[in-house]
Amino acid sequence: MKRWIISLLLFVAVFLVTWLCVPYTMICLEYESYSGILVQFFRNPLYGALIVASAVTLVFLLVSLVLPRKARVPVAAGMALVFLLVVLSPGVRRTERWSRVKRDAIYGIWDDLLRTATPAVCQKDPEMTPFVLLALSGKGQLGDKMFTYPVFEENDLDMVLYDGKGEYYTSLLFKYCLYQYLGCYNEAIHNLYQWATQLRDGTGYVVLRRLAELYYLQGNFVLMEKYCRILDESLFHGPFVRHFRALAARETPQEATPADVRAQIPVISHDPLYNLLLLQANGFDSPLSQDRLLATLLLKRQRESFLQAMDSLGDRYDRIPRHFQEALLFWGVRPANVDPQVLSSYQNFCQDALTLSGPALIERYKGTAFLYLSQEE
Repeated sequence: MKRWIISLLLFVAVFLVTWLCVPYTMICLEYESYSGILVQFFRNPLYGALIVASAVTLVFLLVSLVLPRKARVPVAAGMALVFLLVVLSPGVRRTERWSRVKRDAIYGIWDDLLRTATPAVCQKDPEMTPFVLLALSGKGQLGDKMFTYPVFEENDLDMVLYDGKGEYYTSLLFKYCLYQYLGCYNEAIHNLYQWATQLRDGTGYVVLRRLAELYYLQGNFVLMEKYCRILDESLFHGPFVRHFRALAARETPQEATPADVRAQIPVISHDPLYNLLLLQANGFDSPLSQDRLLATLLLKRQRESFLQAMDSLGDRYDRIPRHFQEALLFWGVRPANVDPQVLSSYQNFCQDALTLSGPALIERYKGTAFLYLSQEE
């Protein structure tokens, strides 16, 4: 077989494997702050796959110069097979999954994040759980579905604890996303800067884009323009820069609350409960912050605080979420319009708690607040 045909087949094979199997890994190269020129092309997986396929094919062409004719097909097939095995290896699959979760969390693509990080995946990779619960918060489903996932403590909700650089890096990215969606833009910027200090090159295009957007949301068009000028020097950020400059020209930030008012709210990165209470006290709470406040109090097993919060926030729900109903029943309060299924489940739980062994009780009531609250901290 002619060398150009073998090379073409190898190119197509590597291109398809790369494009179909690791698109988010390529997109997220810039999330690791690789700031070279080529990284800008990898933002589009099609371009990234073309680059990778071209590099592998070039290596084959160079090697083939010293190979006997009969060895070219086996060598090309071997290279394609090795490449496929590497892409399908557990480590690369985990990287691809994490890259997809990061992308979805940053841009608020909640449905895709939930499809990627299933309960089974979170069981094996617990650091994904806070991102999943953030997605449930964004969809207004936290109070109904959070115990579907492996939730054992408050840290599974807000990453308030961390050990080592790896988890610290992840927690800073999470806190940036969390405070952005809570509308605490100063704190989002703070955590974004801290996240950048953990990156290989200190900062990257994704950080610059997020800073430009956050300063726009704040109404700080001067600093937004600063980062737009930097991005304007790169290859592919022209449309992004023109878009935000056009928005800033109208001098109307998307966030209706004046930036100077929000800036006066002294949120603290490592005390999520304090921040949620502060937002509520200042009138900046939202359905997302409301759900997370109640979920935090539930996970901290703070009965009185949870009941007080439900007194002030319960009327905002058309239907109190399932897990919050379960917590109320467990703590001796029967909510109005309690779901019959939840009430029946609680009555059964009370009976079974007296007769079933620990493992049997866990198996029957896993995924409920009853089980979580009945277990010792």
